Amino acid sequence: MNSRSTSEPAGAVSSRDARSWLLVPGTGTHELEDTIRGHGPDAVILDLEDGVAPEDRSRARDEIHDWATRGGKAWIRVNAATTADWSVDLEFAARCPGILGVVLAKAESAAQIDATSAELGDFDGGLIALVESATGVLDAVSIARANSVTRLAFGSGDFRHDTAATDDSATVMGARAHLVLASRSAGLPAPIDGPSLAAEVGGLRSYCRRSLATGMGGMLCVKPDHIGTINTGFAPSPEEVRGARELLANRTDSIDGSYLPRLRAAEAILDRARTYRIDIMDDARVTTSR
Repeated sequence: MNSRSTSEPAGAVSSRDARSWLLVPGTGTHELEDTIRGHGPDAVILDLEDGVAPEDRSRARDEIHDWATRGGKAWIRVNAATTADWSVDLEFAARCPGILGVVLAKAESAAQIDATSAELGDFDGGLIALVESATGVLDAVSIARANSVTRLAFGSGDFRHDTAATDDSATVMGARAHLVLASRSAGLPAPIDGPSLAAEVGGLRSYCRRSLATGMGGMLCVKPDHIGTINTGFAPSPEEVRGARELLANRTDSIDGSYLPRLRAAEAILDRARTYRIDIMDDARVTTSR
């Protein structure tokens, strides 16, 4: 497997910048094209792990292959390196058309990443390490620095189960922060947060704000109707874009110690705006892609 591969997802946003990662059971491809067209996720992950019963995984691989041979493109979540299904999943991922990358479930060490990369051989897709345990979080720096890893993701549900901690606890929030620091230290994009199960849009927006404030760059998603809110929540707001453009348009020679960092922050906001096709049409209107 090529190190630091940069496979692109099916949509316009690269995997480095993807905000919404729709997780779909491998047996659920029959309506997937309609879901993609209707909701516009930045990336799709077809699940061979927790979303599929062990006895149905062979059928899931067959359904994914059939979908991919008709032109479908997606990532695939494979089973943990400690399971018998791991090598079967990787052999399938390496030969199946349309697979943009692999998400390794329950990643706990750089050695597992290296073994996964070796098993994939000449596979040219990306590799996301899904960190879901205390062991994985504590080894996140070495996982992030493994040559083939392209991004980290946080399996918040399994992590809560592993640690008996609640989602807003210092334990779980600290794990998110550690993944952010590990990613930054390794030169990776901001990590992908675990999914929100909020029933109301207000709860989902709050979850996105908290995740973004922690330094996360996107979210896993199991509910298609969450996608639009996630994409908006992880993109620069109209006010941020407007403020950044105003600051850069009115540069001054009268500066203090915070001025240059503010300029760099403004430039970063506009870079993200371009990535997500956000543009100011006039002084009052900003359009945002899903």
